[in-house]
Amino acid sequence: MEYRNLRVDHGDGVSKIVIDRPPMNAVSPELLDELLHLFEVLAKREETRCILLTGAGERAFSAGADLKATSAAGDLPVKFRELGRALLDRIELHPKPVVAAIRGWCIGGGFAIAMACDVRLASSTAKFRTADAYVGVVPSWGMSLTRLVHYIGRNRCMDMLMVGDDIDAEGAASLGLVTSVTSDEAFDAEVDRVTKRLASGSPIVFRSIKETVRAQYWDSPAAARIAELRWSEISSASEDYKEGRRAFAEKRAPVFTGT
Repeated sequence: MEYRNLRVDHGDGVSKIVIDRPPMNAVSPELLDELLHLFEVLAKREETRCILLTGAGERAFSAGADLKATSAAGDLPVKFRELGRALLDRIELHPKPVVAAIRGWCIGGGFAIAMACDVRLASSTAKFRTADAYVGVVPSWGMSLTRLVHYIGRNRCMDMLMVGDDIDAEGAASLGLVTSVTSDEAFDAEVDRVTKRLASGSPIVFRSIKETVRAQYWDSPAAARIAELRWSEISSASEDYKEGRRAFAEKRAPVFTGT
């Protein structure tokens, strides 16, 4: 598939996806189609151990929906919603760690995509907005009204969605929306450090973490307990489990293969 809205680069086990829709990397149905396709490709790419998702330029990770592309008549708004919901599910259920690197504005659909990522790194320039109530739109991708309360708690979720004030990077960190905040000058180096670290981890354990944590709020604690036991059995029979023990005994970095 030819990607008109994305750039992708590979190196050191990390596949970097850049949303490239100037000037503000707005989300369109075509972009969502491309992201879904690329995430499927990377799920099967053995060399990819971690996925980095970011926006081109310094103005925005993504400033939300491309209103021109989503205001057409017919079933396009419905398709846009279903594509957005499918992408969030794909990120959460993807077998590999997904990191969002956020510079500038992160709004609407861009906010939903970033929050679904497993690790969310923010530049000091990052700014977040969830003011759908003030544009007359019910957010319907399964993030702000579905997942967000599980991520940050009921009261913080209500404050964000109802007051709708812009939130700077430090404010987002205090809410638990982002993993860390780094000065813009040091941001690229920090993103590189974190993604390379994730690329060196055990693929089996990462899959167990993603599936079991999601089951806690998507299904039930009982479902999470079942997933935890199943993954524990898979892991204990794996070569990576043996490699981890050998590496610990030999005081060296393990080399995991995902088998």
